[in-house]
Amino acid sequence: MIHEIIPESTTRKGIKILSPKTDITNRLPSIDSYISFLPFVNFLKEKLATTSGTRANFYKYLIKKFEDQPALLQRFDDSDQLNDHEDLMEFLSTAIFPVVSSEKENNFTLSAPYKFTIFSYSDSFRDLFIDDNEKYLELPYELSEEQLTQVQCAMIYDHVLEKYYGIKLNENPEMIFPVKDSKTGMMRYFRIRYDRRFIDLELKGELPPIQDCAVCLNTFRILDLEQQLKKMPLELFEARGFAVWVAEDVTTSESLDQLKKILLMPSNVGSDNFTDLKRTTRSLIGLNDVQIGLMPFVKINDNFLLNEDCTRQSLLGKHWKANDEQSIREFREFIDFQKQKPEPMPITNLDETLLGFATFLAPLYREGIRSYIYYPMQNNDGILGMLELGSTTPNLLTHEVLARLEPAMPLLSLAMLKSRDAFNTRIERLVKEKFTALQPSVEWKFSEAAWAQLQAEEINAEDEKINFDNLYPLYGAIDVRNSSVERSCAIQRDLREHLLLIDTTLDELDSHVQLTLLEELKFKNQKFQESIEKGLRAEDELYLSEFLLNEVEPVFLHLQKSNSLIQDIVDKYFLISQNDKGPLYKFRNEFEQTLTSINEAISQYLEEQDRKLQISYPHYFEKYRTDGVEYNIYIGQTMAPERPFDLLYLKNIRLWQLQSMAEIARITNQLLPSFDVPLETTQLILIYHKPITINFRRDERRFDVEGSYNIRYEVIKKRIDKACIKNTGERLTQPGKIALVYSNQKEALEYEEYIHFLQNKGLLKPGIENLELEELQGVSGLRGLRVEVNLV
Repeated sequence: MIHEIIPESTTRKGIKILSPKTDITNRLPSIDSYISFLPFVNFLKEKLATTSGTRANFYKYLIKKFEDQPALLQRFDDSDQLNDHEDLMEFLSTAIFPVVSSEKENNFTLSAPYKFTIFSYSDSFRDLFIDDNEKYLELPYELSEEQLTQVQCAMIYDHVLEKYYGIKLNENPEMIFPVKDSKTGMMRYFRIRYDRRFIDLELKGELPPIQDCAVCLNTFRILDLEQQLKKMPLELFEARGFAVWVAEDVTTSESLDQLKKILLMPSNVGSDNFTDLKRTTRSLIGLNDVQIGLMPFVKINDNFLLNEDCTRQSLLGKHWKANDEQSIREFREFIDFQKQKPEPMPITNLDETLLGFATFLAPLYREGIRSYIYYPMQNNDGILGMLELGSTTPNLLTHEVLARLEPAMPLLSLAMLKSRDAFNTRIERLVKEKFTALQPSVEWKFSEAAWAQLQAEEINAEDEKINFDNLYPLYGAIDVRNSSVERSCAIQRDLREHLLLIDTTLDELDSHVQLTLLEELKFKNQKFQESIEKGLRAEDELYLSEFLLNEVEPVFLHLQKSNSLIQDIVDKYFLISQNDKGPLYKFRNEFEQTLTSINEAISQYLEEQDRKLQISYPHYFEKYRTDGVEYNIYIGQTMAPERPFDLLYLKNIRLWQLQSMAEIARITNQLLPSFDVPLETTQLILIYHKPITINFRRDERRFDVEGSYNIRYEVIKKRIDKACIKNTGERLTQPGKIALVYSNQKEALEYEEYIHFLQNKGLLKPGIENLELEELQGVSGLRGLRVEVNLV
């Protein structure tokens, strides 16, 4: 830190020891702390070993000056010793902080070790952090007692752990001081760096083992400060010497941090956030008498919209009204200007001459703005938004101000992006609320309607039918075989464990308290155990739940108020029974986790495949979960009126459906070894060759089939999962196989070609089963194909 010596010319009248006016510091954890200059002298002596020439002579001179005053090498905590050696203190400050720049930029002070008590400070530090009467050190009012405690203890324990345990804490004891600039009225921020190299620590007692302390030896952080203070009290140590505080102007970085905090807030970027963003931007440029404007740009179907929610925070845009033709013309003119000149531009002198080239600036000129900066923000999608600065003072906003904005522009661009995304989310939410969870293949039909809904209280499209005609349907179902049985078994095994826990708890309670009621509970509990051993009926789970809630728990809760032994027994029961991740939910959790893993694997595969399929031709794809995954696909000309439809797209998606079912069978089979519960899947396809019509049902917010013939398709879908082979009782769907249901032989021929193709590829095993199915409720004449998947 000592580099060169240039004497200061500042003259002081007495050295003061100052502390904060607030009494918070008196309540902070305290360490025995004394001012002493012996650590500084020892520091210089160490430097002599590696120093020569003029600097070495200066170190020797400085050492002699302090050693000639032995009182300064002892410990003390009052200002008398300092006042007697004011020149030497001035010399010390100059030695530590050479004047390599103007004195006003040397914001420093010396302080008592690990105390908010300072002395021998620079003039600039005094102007920033000391009251006008020079009596108190002013701490930031935002800092709470808890925060000050964290800062102080982090500094002390960092020193202690490094010296005595060889551990460097991952703590950051720096403080940020906000200071209002008396000239500009803007907030400036200073970071206080704490230099402890001239502080010696002395141990006054016995050190505790580090394993007993609240320091994490993996992250090197104090996990529990209160516990740390108990295990390693500060009274164990004494600090001698002095610390150096250096105040560094971090207004730019702190302003950027403030912007980050605003943008990281969970709420969307709205008017309140924009106000904070503008205030922080004003601090960044250091100009108070400047207006700040922010304006995000939003689009619908790639067209920029004049949205007053976005324009009201803009200096220019606030003059535009969405229902005013002149405003819309000015807005369009401005958008065209932005596209032609997308770079930031300072207009240092806004006059009438300039209005001839950019008439849209006229509202700013009429308002008295004579200096203006507009800074467009862009990404790969085009313009995201615009930052504006305006001033009534000509030539105030220049390229220099523009340069100060540069560090903040990525963050402000993110704000514009978040605002645009929030607008899009509103559109999407309204589409979903008013219509359905739309997909790109049909969304184009609703986006304009949603935008109109935002602009008006009612929308005429409410009375219009939204149909898609002549669509070819595809239906597939991947079911988890015997899922209901496996779920029931899992519940049964967990309930058995719960009843055993109740039995054990009752036995333990019976040894400490004599209550006939406990015997009755044990009797009922044993009856339930015997009942579920025979099998779990639907009503058994209900009866057992009532037994637990209305009989067992009330008794246990009452006994919990008894002596400590009984309380421990009951506490142990509740700790186990109320832990839904514990042993009483083991088998249910294993079942649900297995089922979830299967469904997630299937869904992920289908979603990835559908994204690829949408490229070939837009179609409507919806899936929903039961104890497996079912999906509907609709494809046809009305899904994409601007793209010619051909039956080859239908054949392509049918082949994909068969191939994807085989791939899904393979995926779920490969997952089997990792499952706690051996669940297998069956694959089912409905072949339906005639086109149908789907209609958007506003009451249910979804698409549904329309017309009596089309409804027959829905009926078949709902029945075939339970279809059996005629005269055998065997279910059509079987693990490791794909079942295809059809009613017309011609429908099956196309799929037989696909089957042969996939058998040739090795995805399916040789052979095709042609099966006649038993009649279903309301459906007759169905037949089936079944083919085995090559799972290897």
